[in-house]
Amino acid sequence: MTKKVFLLTALTFFTMNMVTAKAKIPVCLPCETIETTLELPTDSEIQKIVGQKVNLAYLNTEYGALTMSIWNENGRFVLADISNNTYFEIDDQIATILKEEHNFDVKTAESPLSFWKKIGGKLVFILVIALIIWGSLPSKKKKVQPTTV
Repeated sequence: MTKKVFLLTALTFFTMNMVTAKAKIPVCLPCETIETTLELPTDSEIQKIVGQKVNLAYLNTEYGALTMSIWNENGRFVLADISNNTYFEIDDQIATILKEEHNFDVKTAESPLSFWKKIGGKLVFILVIALIIWGSLPSKKKKVQPTTV
């Protein structure tokens, strides 16, 4: 009985979202995200090479829904402008400057993505899928044994 109520509630919720034009489920298949990881000073040599104010950022391709990241790939460090709209690839010259002046090695640095971006979204996604599958399985009805009074 609880499975049927759960499925009915979920079906009603998703149907209401599909019917209303304003309520759309935000889906990101795929989209590029850029997150600033290190703000570089304005007097850095990197600013002179690029010709504008840039920061060190992490660029990756993200697949997700409801602002929850389910899968990330192609992650790499780049130089991004202040608004994170434009990015520049890091060449060997800039990589050596980052290592010497800012103590940041681009080649050995790990991904700065949070737990929810790396693993948490996958866990929630798997849990939702498991609940949907569990709710769709037929339940065994218990046989009632008649008793005499």
